[in-house]
Amino acid sequence: MSLPLLHPSRRVGARCFESFSSSHSLIASQRMSSKHMSTNSSVDVAFVGLGNMGLQMALNLARNKPGENAGNDINIRRLTVHDLNDANVLKFMKLAETEGLDRCSLISSARDLTALAESGPDFIVTSLPTCEASEAVVETMVKKLSSLREHQTIFIDTSTVGVSTSRKLHNLVTSTAPQSDYSDAPVSGGVRGATDATLTFMVGVSSPTTLSSITPLLQKMGKAVIPCGGPGSGSAVKLCNNAALAAQMLGICEAMNLGESLGVDPKVLAGVMNVSTAQCWSSKVNNPHPAVAKDIGSGASANEYEGGFGTSLMLKDLNLAVDAAEEQGLAMPVSGLTRDLYRMADSHGYGSKDFGVILQFLKGVRV
Repeated sequence: MSLPLLHPSRRVGARCFESFSSSHSLIASQRMSSKHMSTNSSVDVAFVGLGNMGLQMALNLARNKPGENAGNDINIRRLTVHDLNDANVLKFMKLAETEGLDRCSLISSARDLTALAESGPDFIVTSLPTCEASEAVVETMVKKLSSLREHQTIFIDTSTVGVSTSRKLHNLVTSTAPQSDYSDAPVSGGVRGATDATLTFMVGVSSPTTLSSITPLLQKMGKAVIPCGGPGSGSAVKLCNNAALAAQMLGICEAMNLGESLGVDPKVLAGVMNVSTAQCWSSKVNNPHPAVAKDIGSGASANEYEGGFGTSLMLKDLNLAVDAAEEQGLAMPVSGLTRDLYRMADSHGYGSKDFGVILQFLKGVRV
């Protein structure tokens, strides 16, 4: 992957932000090195990808709040974040500064992922938009990790990628750097869950030891860590979940549009749905109707569909799910139709908007 050079690091004003070298990583707290991840240990964490989800997840790691299980917790002594987008890193820094989080530094350029691996993090958490991005980051970093023969690093990929991609990356990591491991741990809960640290992690992992090592870290970002099986199983469960979620959202959008056209107050309709059999996440937490979202104080539609789960990302997940079904010889007619509608919405310029914007697309309304 060819990564563009970004601006040299610069002073950000508050004393907790210091520049050094030309990095595009952000380091919170002090350095620590650990060969083995154990309970109540101090660790170095690298976080790659500061999109809508990753930004909030990384902030929760920076807060380093004690886990619920005091006997099986870890302390993050150094957090390093990396993103290709300069604006994302600066946004992270400003938010960290506002909260008074500790010292920070920046790095940039293509070789920075290699430098990040050379620093010997105990965990590398990724939150990336595509299979290709996940592959490029892991391939770049694992080459350097292979030379750190005495150091164990665990990759935790929270991105939604194909099952074959997860298994490929697991094999790559364990064959190139046998002392290290890779787990797929995609998330559910949306931006609100990432912000509130209430995400659900669906984990595909090679051994109980690796699961035990990553669980305390994941618990700093979420409320549920669910082992789904071996490598690739977390990605499989996530694709199934999102296939159902996309169809669920489409059904709520159609129902909200129908009710409003028949003269029903959208807030009344949503209120009935949320105590009836249509109750679901798309009706209760991320309702696609702006009036409802504003009334309940939750949902990207209240902010012109900004800051949520993008339509283009949902389309990507549907493509992965339908492709996986075809490989297995399974029919998914509803997911196929849902994918076609999201593809049309994406081609009409709705790709960056939260996937609930399908409500407006079906009405022919531009937002």
